[in-house]
Amino acid sequence: MCLSRLLAEMAINTRWEEITPTAIEACRKVILDTLGVAIAGWNAPGIQGTIRQMQKWGGRKEATVLVCGSQVPAPNAACVNGMMIHALDYDDVHDPASLHLMSVIFPAVLAAAEKVNASGQHVLASTILGVEVAARIGMIYNRRRSGYQGRGFMPTTVIGGFGTAAAACRLFGYRVDQAVNALGINYAQASGNRQALFDKTLTKRLQPAFAARNAIWSAALAGQGLTGPENAAEGDAGLFRVYINVAPPSEEEVRRSRGFFEIERDTIKRFTSCGLAHPVTQAALDLAQQYNLRKEDLRDVAIYIHGGPDGENLVGHPFEMGDNPQVNAQFSAAYGVAVALLRRRAGLAEFTDRQVREDAEVAELAKRIRIVANRDEPGGYVHIEDDFPPHVDKPHTVVVTTKDGRELSKAYTIREILSPRAMTMADTIAKFRGCAEFAGICPADRAETIISSVQELEKFDHASDFVAHCECES
Repeated sequence: MCLSRLLAEMAINTRWEEITPTAIEACRKVILDTLGVAIAGWNAPGIQGTIRQMQKWGGRKEATVLVCGSQVPAPNAACVNGMMIHALDYDDVHDPASLHLMSVIFPAVLAAAEKVNASGQHVLASTILGVEVAARIGMIYNRRRSGYQGRGFMPTTVIGGFGTAAAACRLFGYRVDQAVNALGINYAQASGNRQALFDKTLTKRLQPAFAARNAIWSAALAGQGLTGPENAAEGDAGLFRVYINVAPPSEEEVRRSRGFFEIERDTIKRFTSCGLAHPVTQAALDLAQQYNLRKEDLRDVAIYIHGGPDGENLVGHPFEMGDNPQVNAQFSAAYGVAVALLRRRAGLAEFTDRQVREDAEVAELAKRIRIVANRDEPGGYVHIEDDFPPHVDKPHTVVVTTKDGRELSKAYTIREILSPRAMTMADTIAKFRGCAEFAGICPADRAETIISSVQELEKFDHASDFVAHCECES
């Protein structure tokens, strides 16, 4: 069986009754988080311009742009909502696959569900199975990618569209053959690279949006009878050989039973920054609070961080303000440590364009923090043998030397800070409320309506009713 058919069968043929209560609860949690970060990101740089462009293009009113409520064609709604979700880098991450899944999958699921007015139960099932498809292929891709080629592509946008197209096909009521074609059509559009991230530009937040849009196109065109290559993953010009120059996985690798759904391993972020910066940000917060550190106490600050797959390190560079301060701060471990030490916070308000520009003390400290990569702590580290990559168990350390000669240090691993269990539903609700308050366009009573609507999502007969409950009042 070709891998596309295997994945399509998984997405189309899995019955609601086969989905576990723990997977459904995990899905509710991550949907609530996704809506929260979209609300928080609605006015981030680049978002309003994108919304205006979608409105200018017009077209059939099929799906809703979150927050503002505009109706646009389904692919365009998926695109702008995906950008809004990913704008603050506050959205979820699936560490075993190194993917931001919900910024691709959920906006397309929501748009497709509105287009056909699917039920809330179908929204939940399609989200769970879209994540399953993307994660199963993504985990293998993540383990095998290496070198410049592996680092250059953006895994979220290269891989995420496969799960997204499969989820849309389920919502559209397609047969397995049609879903196979949709995956092949999606492969023709699979793209995305890290240059926008390296250059710290707003295009970085557009790339998951493009993947969401392309997946809707793929499913819609497959429904019109267009065919796609069946061997999109394993062919001579398939995903694994073209994008990372490795042999494709076997059917057994992709099919392997896990006893759970991958959405249960999706992580809710604590800070509005790259996940690689989370351990040292938390360590700095702890040190500042434990020792009551002030600016005048600091003689030297050093951070020791480990890279991701193949040693890639997206946050271990000197901080520069640049043309997009928010993006530069989000992808700077030094900035996260500096703001945590000096402000004892590292939340949404600390990472706006305006605040990053105006907080000269934090910027000055961030620029003089020393960054040392791949320093093993005494005794090394122990990697738990599972699907998570080895770097998640390496200690990331902050060392503060005070002017009175003390050396204070704190270390965390990515697994500790970004464990799927680290943020409970109660924590996620608190984060959602913080996002709504930060946005300034979602009153407290509306926020509570959204929370209760997500918790009762499977009770909605029509997706349009659920989306209406999620609208904010400006």
